[in-house]
Amino acid sequence: MTTEIHAHKVLNLLKEKPMTEAELRQAVSEEFGDQATFRTCKLNGFNLESLLEFFIQREKIVQLDGKWAVNLERVCSH
Repeated sequence: MTTEIHAHKVLNLLKEKPMTEAELRQAVSEEFGDQATFRTCKLNGFNLESLLEFFIQREKIVQLDGKWAVNLERVCSH
């Protein structure tokens, strides 16, 4: 059985330190592995590529000075 990682864990990496997309991809790979799958509060089955697209579309992450950062106004608080 595959365990999906909650997307908040990826957002937490960015809360700790804003990163470039390459840095974030590397951090996620090191933390969760290259084959990790992710879920949100309502959706599941994301790979990293589709999760990042989801974050961007929902404005959960924003780019500031060339680095991605969490948009706290758009993230649920649990």
